[in-house]
Amino acid sequence: MLGNKQIILWISLLFAIVFGAAVKWFPLHAEQNRLQRLPVKGLFFSSQSLPLSQSEMSVFGQAPVIKRYYRFGRHSFVMIVVDGSANRHAVHDPLYCLQGDGWHIKSREAISVDGGQADLLRLSRNGLDREAVFWFSDGLSRHASMIRYWLQTTLRRLTFGLSDPEPVMVILQSTGNEKPDWRSLLHQCDFLFEI
Repeated sequence: MLGNKQIILWISLLFAIVFGAAVKWFPLHAEQNRLQRLPVKGLFFSSQSLPLSQSEMSVFGQAPVIKRYYRFGRHSFVMIVVDGSANRHAVHDPLYCLQGDGWHIKSREAISVDGGQADLLRLSRNGLDREAVFWFSDGLSRHASMIRYWLQTTLRRLTFGLSDPEPVMVILQSTGNEKPDWRSLLHQCDFLFEI
């Protein structure tokens, strides 16, 4: 006769198999239309699409990604938005990815953005200094916590997409030696918070 622990283990195994099969039968839809809502130009800004590098293509795979160069007045930045709903492995911790790409993180600071907070990073590599701002957005709130992102995506998968929308990762990086006033720039770029 099976003991209680063995029964619980067999039931857990059966549940995991059924759940895994259900996830395969009912795939979650990508948030592609949220990414497409990002405007290409506006009254005070313009942008152009940029191709993904070979390393970016290998990291992001088939996940929907938008990479653009934005010019906003005298400021410019490169924006990458990644939707991991079809491939959660495409979204990596930005700190890990930047360091893996050879950047040294000199400082990290939380800054307020519409609907939450983002992280401002000061970076250096081979004598170059850059700044980057990143956050995760579910369309309603924003945060810079990888753990919270994982919890949100796990809950979404457990509920077959009935919980909150899939968070997307947004990364903005300065260009050249320019150090934008990110707080002011983000306040003016309200279109970034429509995703």
